[in-house]
Amino acid sequence: MAFTDNCDLYGAIHEDGINRIAKHITQQRPSLFNYGTAFVAANPHLLCKPIKVAPDVDNFSNPHITVEDPLPVLGTNGLIGLNFCFQITELEIDFHPGKVFPLPPELSPPLGAQHFAIHARVCGGIGCPPRDMDIPEIPQPDPTEKDEESIPPFVPPTKKLECFCLDMFVVGHIEMNGPVGDQRLLGKVDGLEIVDIEPDGLENSLECYLNLLLKTVILPRVSIAIPTMVFGILDLATITLSASTTVPNNPAIEDDQLKVFIDMGVSP
Repeated sequence: MAFTDNCDLYGAIHEDGINRIAKHITQQRPSLFNYGTAFVAANPHLLCKPIKVAPDVDNFSNPHITVEDPLPVLGTNGLIGLNFCFQITELEIDFHPGKVFPLPPELSPPLGAQHFAIHARVCGGIGCPPRDMDIPEIPQPDPTEKDEESIPPFVPPTKKLECFCLDMFVVGHIEMNGPVGDQRLLGKVDGLEIVDIEPDGLENSLECYLNLLLKTVILPRVSIAIPTMVFGILDLATITLSASTTVPNNPAIEDDQLKVFIDMGVSP
């Protein structure tokens, strides 16, 4: 059976292609995957993991680290902060039936039909000061002064970051969302697991936060549009693309691929 027997257009992408692209992006645009304070950016030896970049990528035209403000210490009115880094050091996707990486027992392997899995290794570190370091007294804000000049935070110097790395696994599926002519492929999370964190309350809290981050921020931003493509045909007709409804699964996740079946509509 031809792929277009039940649709007008067919497209697919293999997991190997996505993983190869992801690897290239991490080396071409490392700042998308590495974050830290200006002090860490100026001293990259402090990072938890060295950044692998392509030979033609320099740190002037394409910074390796996205610079963030110091991590504020709660209760100090932002006047004391800490150097830190956050890195995504590994990122890979696996389509059903699943062979790129094994899933942890908590996600009920093997990978289910019409599902994808994502593995990410994340590392983070905080520049904690020595225990015997004298921390300056925090000035209390004057409630009568409304236009006080902002005071830069005190950031204790550090010779190293206290680092940790975690493996995160996500299992999900993909749905077609939106009205005909303006549809998008949107990933949905069915399960998330961070491996080997104790106690359970800490693990559950982190998983809850990351699950909300994926659902509300990351996955909506990486949704793939099936655009309304309008062509003038002698000024007589337009062509609109929409997802086919005559195939059992659309989009389909199978044979290590993400497949999409598209119909064309013609209107005067």
